[in-house]
Amino acid sequence: MSTRALWILIAAFCVSVLVRLPQLDRPLSAHHEYCTAFTLIALNNWYANGFAHHHGMPSGGFISEGERFLPPDMSRNDRALALYYFSHPPLAYDLPYALFSLLGKAPNVLGLQLFNLFFQLVCAIALFHVVREVVGPTPTEAPLFAAVLYLFMPAPLWFHSNVYMSDMFVQNFWVVHVVFAMRLFKQRTRIPNSLMAAFGVTLFLTVYTSWLGVFAAATAIVLAFWGWRKNRSPRFASVVAVSIIAVLLALGLTAWRYLQVIDAEALFAHFGQRFDARGSFALPHGIGPHLRQLLVNYRIGYLPVVVLLLLVYALRRWRWAASIDAPNMPLFLALAGLPVLLDHSVLLQYADHDFAALKAGPILCGLAGVGLASLPRRLSVGAMATTCVAGVLYFYRTNPCSPADAVRYRQEMELGHFIAAQAYTDEMIFAIGVSTEPQVAWYAKRNVIGVRGVGDVARYMNEAKIDRAVIIVMRNGSWTVDHRVR
Repeated sequence: MSTRALWILIAAFCVSVLVRLPQLDRPLSAHHEYCTAFTLIALNNWYANGFAHHHGMPSGGFISEGERFLPPDMSRNDRALALYYFSHPPLAYDLPYALFSLLGKAPNVLGLQLFNLFFQLVCAIALFHVVREVVGPTPTEAPLFAAVLYLFMPAPLWFHSNVYMSDMFVQNFWVVHVVFAMRLFKQRTRIPNSLMAAFGVTLFLTVYTSWLGVFAAATAIVLAFWGWRKNRSPRFASVVAVSIIAVLLALGLTAWRYLQVIDAEALFAHFGQRFDARGSFALPHGIGPHLRQLLVNYRIGYLPVVVLLLLVYALRRWRWAASIDAPNMPLFLALAGLPVLLDHSVLLQYADHDFAALKAGPILCGLAGVGLASLPRRLSVGAMATTCVAGVLYFYRTNPCSPADAVRYRQEMELGHFIAAQAYTDEMIFAIGVSTEPQVAWYAKRNVIGVRGVGDVARYMNEAKIDRAVIIVMRNGSWTVDHRVR
């Protein structure tokens, strides 16, 4: 990357941060910010009690309080499932916790958002290098166009700042991994040890963050077998071996940490249940609703760049755009596209969340960057700027920040503070008709259990041998408090 390109990219990143300033450090509320609250609660447990005390296990609630109210005869496995979160490998929690600990600061909203923002810059720089590998040595602005577009599309603007969890953070390591994967598969002779090591380490980090890494490893293995069929070189066997080792190390380390609190049989049973809820094979209403939702998610996250791609394609068909040399485009389509396709195909129910579309950012923006570079310079710069402005406007459409929306953003925080003020420390908190999202728990600094009625509260208190409880109820548009004693 030239110094000029780096400074342009940093300047564009700074503008993208300015675009998001009104959204930063405001109360956590809508559009998947429950992910951020969920992560902050897990980090808070580690910060308050120590990483080792919880065996490095992420959680979805405040552990110290949860332990007090669990039934005394609860089994080890049921206890672990009630307290901890097993759905992803843990690296996305480890790194911000290490940063907060290093700074001596308790986990907080703004700190986690800034951490997330920094890694978007890393991701954009990595995408620049990916597209540089696509177009080869030909001088072109395609890498810069792609990276700048990625900074200003609605999905990256939101999910690289306000929303933080494993599902989003994995994007960063994955795109860095694609850089080294592109370079590795371009080799026509022996692969340098340093390149093989970079490929393996970044794949390990990707898998150790979330399941997209497993699909990236599967892609690398497929490409290695494809290359081996055409050229029986031993380097392809090395790629397969390193990919398998990276996956086994990452998942093995994850399993070792999780098995500190749960038995293997219960852990695998839990994964089976989660796959039933997120996978593509038990669809009560068929595949149609999920595919329609996936299209909506792409519209929300990337509509401006999709329109740009269609426009560039039309200009190419009308011969208003010159062809551009992109010798490694098929390799890019495989490495940046196949993992996303596998992710959607295997975890289609999970793709109902619009953050699932974030993963397609590199291939969409990469293709758009190459397409823009085929246009006359004035037209390409104007089209990129217009697309970025459209991305920002669409981002604000989904995530408005006018004073009229202040109530929308304050409601979980105000409810959380109300609960904190009304509930005694020895009371278990139940809620009827009010939100029990992680944002509420984060601001209350308490666990809040949603129930359908007072009868459920009495049943829960008897079964768990809870002596005191408080019920938060919504009546006539306001919150009321009902203290109960068993």
